[in-house]
Amino acid sequence: MQHSKELFERFGYQKTTLSGIARSMGNVKSAIYYYFSGKEEIFAALVRSEADDFLKSLMEGTNQSTVAKEQLHLYVNTRLDLMEKVSKRYHFLKSEFFQLMPLVDENRKECDAREIEFLTEILKKLEEQEQIHIPNAQFSAQLLMQSLKGLEIQMFVTDQMHAHNADREAFVKYVLFGLIPSN
Repeated sequence: MQHSKELFERFGYQKTTLSGIARSMGNVKSAIYYYFSGKEEIFAALVRSEADDFLKSLMEGTNQSTVAKEQLHLYVNTRLDLMEKVSKRYHFLKSEFFQLMPLVDENRKECDAREIEFLTEILKKLEEQEQIHIPNAQFSAQLLMQSLKGLEIQMFVTDQMHAHNADREAFVKYVLFGLIPSN
């Protein structure tokens, strides 16, 4: 996997060939076909691996506290940091971003579902700890995650992040508590 990742990073998706991947591994193309049907399947496996690593890091960063309100802050901050790292690491795919997005989304589905589950549990814990009512914790978790994922496109395509460190706390409060404070 590491060899193919390095080739995708160096040449992009379109210019990376199955023959090049095989050569980098010291194999012939037929050996690659034993494990993968083609370049798309190799890239998909790489996406799944990266998504698993992302989720693991996100959960570790979030679980630095057991207080649900703090966990939500950690979740947003950790996710933003990780998204920024990923967008920098995969800058080579910018020109192919919209073409590859369906493949990436398809292969992140399982991790996305686990992330929603993880976030749902935090929101349920928040209800208990803060004595508040969240009408549909799973839907709220999905909305929060999808809102943050929406920033990935902006970060990836434009290299801009509107929630840099100076504005980060205001951004986190806005994402978590909205524009108008409730009574």
